[in-house]
Amino acid sequence: MISFFRQIRQSLLTDNKFSKYLLYAVGEILLVVIGILIALQVNNYSESAQTRSRELVFLQGLRSDLQLNLNELERCIARYQKVIRSAEIMIAYFEDAGVPDQNSFNYHAMEVMRWDPFLRNNSTLKELISSGSLGILSDEQLKSGLLKMEFAFDRIDVAQEHMRFDYQEYLYGPFFRIGDVWQSYRSYQAFTDNEGDRPDSKPIDPGVVATLLADPAFKNGFSLCILNSRDLIGKLQAEAASSQQLLERINAQLIN
Repeated sequence: MISFFRQIRQSLLTDNKFSKYLLYAVGEILLVVIGILIALQVNNYSESAQTRSRELVFLQGLRSDLQLNLNELERCIARYQKVIRSAEIMIAYFEDAGVPDQNSFNYHAMEVMRWDPFLRNNSTLKELISSGSLGILSDEQLKSGLLKMEFAFDRIDVAQEHMRFDYQEYLYGPFFRIGDVWQSYRSYQAFTDNEGDRPDSKPIDPGVVATLLADPAFKNGFSLCILNSRDLIGKLQAEAASSQQLLERINAQLIN
């Protein structure tokens, strides 16, 4: 093909047809430019397709993480609501002059003290950030929303860590010093499973109950638990709503 074009050029020059040669040369240059542009377009299309393919993989991972987070958020909201109810019952025991039912006292105390915090799932977002691939997401609002969500989850982690400190200071300390943790746990488990009396469980000692009810720090622990749980529920509900919105944006992109 190259020798064919060379023969044409030589023929035009030999016949002194310079104007035709010039037009031919310009046409040949245009053909080369067009060929380069087509090659670049094909290359750009190939790179764009590869980028879109990677983006779809990340979007699918983000969707899975968000769905797991939504399930965990709903579980923890219900959990903290249950903790508040038990903590309120415990506060009522402190303010009631009568001696509460020992099994009920043990159950609600253990229900509050059972530490079961929210744990986020952000493996895909961490991979996007650590690998410098966050820019692969074409939806700017999605990127902004994901980063805001991560910051909000950091705040939830801090709030839960503060709550755990209160547990250790005001609830675990007083209870562990005088109570039998193993027997209390077994009684709590029996009460939870509706199995009634079990050979490995027994009611909490009335003397332990009386001592705990006389301890202001123990009561303050349940009060702080109520305040912290209400604050956490608000944060978790806000993140559930935000996660649902992000999930809808991702679903829309995956459909398209």
